[in-house]
Amino acid sequence: MISPDKIEEWIREVEERPASAALIIQYIANRLSELATREEELSAENIELLSGRRVEEYESRIANLEYQLELLKRQLGGDVILPVETPTGKPTPELISVVVYNPLGQIIRVEFEPAGMSTGARIGMLRGEPAPGEMRVSVLATSSQEELLIIFDSGRTVTLPAARLPLDEPENLDWLSAYLEEPRIKEELAGIIPIAKMPLFDTCVQASRRGYVKKIKISFFTSHLAEGYIGTGVKLPADRTFGLTFATKDDLFVMVSQEGFVFSMPAEQLPSAIEEVIHLGITDHIVSVFTAGQKPSLLFVTRSGKAVHRDVSWLEPATSFKTRGQPLLSKERREAGTRIAGAAPVGDGDWGAFLHGDGRLTAHLLSDLLASGSVLPGQTEGTIVSFSTYSVPIAKS
Repeated sequence: MISPDKIEEWIREVEERPASAALIIQYIANRLSELATREEELSAENIELLSGRRVEEYESRIANLEYQLELLKRQLGGDVILPVETPTGKPTPELISVVVYNPLGQIIRVEFEPAGMSTGARIGMLRGEPAPGEMRVSVLATSSQEELLIIFDSGRTVTLPAARLPLDEPENLDWLSAYLEEPRIKEELAGIIPIAKMPLFDTCVQASRRGYVKKIKISFFTSHLAEGYIGTGVKLPADRTFGLTFATKDDLFVMVSQEGFVFSMPAEQLPSAIEEVIHLGITDHIVSVFTAGQKPSLLFVTRSGKAVHRDVSWLEPATSFKTRGQPLLSKERREAGTRIAGAAPVGDGDWGAFLHGDGRLTAHLLSDLLASGSVLPGQTEGTIVSFSTYSVPIAKS
């Protein structure tokens, strides 16, 4: 600050040494310029406060934090309340929801108790065709306490708790009676993902069907969710939004194509702007994106039901973008028509929900699947449309 004592000191300096006057004037001029700039900044902030814009910004940040806290509370089953007496009732079973959906926005949900289930058990039956015509159908298996993010290929999003989706009769699943999250004009439903644990991650990685990705900070991503729009994540007119996954800076991001090409790279090295990271063939497209996390194994399932197992150490992280990818299938198998239905990281005790071409929904212990090498043991025919892995939750007292 420029105090009265400082001014008197400068006056004495100029009187004793007139040659120093120019330097003192220059210093004062620079300081006045800094003060003028700061005054403008404070004036602008005051205008924003008076107009409500800054208040709206703060309110938006608070709302985002409250939303993330609510997601975590819902995932943990609400507030923790210490009982006065030791409970004598039976533990409340944790339930798994299996959600089946298509691009038309039709969503089917079945719910079951995973404890004591035998591998290969049927958990539902989709009557008629798995989807109208040749339409793509996807499966998500998750906790019934989850918060779901519904993503359209326009970039529009909708959030809702899994439990809010109506339950369908497991043995009589039908698209005609499915819940409808209606797409707008020229929209298609691209994916549904669980987001309750989103606050525990650093970034969100969005991927397109043609192998383009972009990395978004979680703080920005939650702001986009509040607006109901995350962007399409595509550059090419023929491309479409595929989905997204959450990652920490130490996670290994993995992307798998229908023809068996695998791209992997540390999440922190992924681009922040939309960029092609794997160069796919004309007929190829992405079928799975995920982070390896702490899982020791990778499961790849072909459309014919074959289960291919690889250790996570098999992955060869790419050092650049637009690579061809690491081949899982031989050239001969690709030319013979072998295609990948999906892929996922697998840990001890993990299960999978599988949608078959004949409409069956079955649950399988994945360690058994890796040992047998097939989802369809003893069958010469059959197809796998889609699958999703899940962990059996511990019942709460």
